[in-house]
Amino acid sequence: MKSPGGILLTGIELDRTSSVPLYRQFYLQVRKQILGGHLPGGTRLPSTRTLCKELGLSRITLLNAYDQLTAEGFLAPRSGAGTYVGDEWEGRDSTADAPRKPPRLSNLGQAMHSLRSEHFGGVSYAAWAPECPTSFLPSHPAYDAFPMPVWKRLINRHLRQPTKALLGYGELKGLLRLREAIVDYLFDARGIDCTVDQVVIVSGAQQAFNILGMLLLDPQDGVWMEDPGHIAARIAFQAQGGRLVPLRIDDQGIDVQQGLRECPDARLAFTTPSRQHPLGTTMSYSRRLELIDWAGRGHGWIVEDDCDSEFRYVGRPLPALFAMDPWEKVIYVGTFSKVLYPSLRLGYVILPEALVEPFCAIRAVMDRSPSTLHQATVADFMIEGHFLSHIRRMRSLYQERQASLLEQLQRHLGGFLRVAPVEAGLHLLGWLDEQADDDAIALGLSRQQIYTYALSDYCLKRYLPPGLLIGFAGTPQQQAAEKVEALARALESLGFQR
Repeated sequence: MKSPGGILLTGIELDRTSSVPLYRQFYLQVRKQILGGHLPGGTRLPSTRTLCKELGLSRITLLNAYDQLTAEGFLAPRSGAGTYVGDEWEGRDSTADAPRKPPRLSNLGQAMHSLRSEHFGGVSYAAWAPECPTSFLPSHPAYDAFPMPVWKRLINRHLRQPTKALLGYGELKGLLRLREAIVDYLFDARGIDCTVDQVVIVSGAQQAFNILGMLLLDPQDGVWMEDPGHIAARIAFQAQGGRLVPLRIDDQGIDVQQGLRECPDARLAFTTPSRQHPLGTTMSYSRRLELIDWAGRGHGWIVEDDCDSEFRYVGRPLPALFAMDPWEKVIYVGTFSKVLYPSLRLGYVILPEALVEPFCAIRAVMDRSPSTLHQATVADFMIEGHFLSHIRRMRSLYQERQASLLEQLQRHLGGFLRVAPVEAGLHLLGWLDEQADDDAIALGLSRQQIYTYALSDYCLKRYLPPGLLIGFAGTPQQQAAEKVEALARALESLGFQR
């Protein structure tokens, strides 16, 4: 039974040292109790005079709080009877703890949530930092070696004299100076001859995959996917209703003949020819011509993710598929995530001329151009020569870090992992015995704060031995022994012998 004088409100706690006014603190706590069902509709509150004594507040403070709660409908004064919680909150206490129904999502929303949870639900990124001695996450660059003084100087240059163009929404295709710098770089580094109008700046490669899926795929359209292959791209195309056709990787790259046998009328083929992700295979010249010929003679498109092309340690890379394509059926996707840093969220797409306007139309509906400030900074970084210097420096550093980590892995875990040097990229593959469960091992390691990925996560059909992806880019040479020792101890605790 409710007290005639109103409930006690003993749960109200006021912090007189806080910068938040006392009336605001009281208002927020009463409001929270009403919304949480602790003060159901019809509950009588104490008078302001009573609360003045109980809480040690001035009456004007409490009147201000009561007036605010009344104006918002939480309280309802009754003439001659006191102040009550509003009638619309009647029964709130009986429903506050009721089980919540899951939200109703669209078919696309359900598909994307399910696919994302399936592949990334258990992944923790708590150990990204290079100083963490137990992180072997692949695809993460050497954050400790990023040229921050140069970057700060370039970004401050624009912050000191911001223009309307810098602070505005930006160009739909992206900053012109950055697109010009990308055109010059790709012509020199990858043999790609394209115009500035064919370049669109995006918020990383993932956004490019999503837009391309929307642009090119109808439900149940066939999509050739490398197997094992790029998880994020796979999810993007699958969420758009694409029917994935997993194609094996041999020593020449994606098996085009398998694709022709199983789904010759596929709408799209996704490939990482410069360095197959995650196996590291480089697609042969003849296989590239075979893939381009398939797209040119039919209605298919090729999405080329030029994965890790900047970080090749042996020989020169073959020309990009885009540079070899006479049919204009190849779409080239690049990113600054690994060559600079991931949270920059800048990538780019080089489109055949026929796709530029349709791509931009979808882009305009989904999003606007990324931060113009960061685009301008990257443009300066490239135009003034810092970009190429950074790539050369990182290439040398990663080669040294790979050698150090490889030596320690072979010395301490040679009986458990079979590892070999890679010609490009930021990770090694540690092959396990056929009977091993790489998913279980990766999960067991993560519980001990040893972070790596299982090769089986990248597979649609499992025909390869199990393995672990072991990133080396974030491991300074002086930390290699410490990291591998931590990995060895964790494996021993899981029951595996060195």
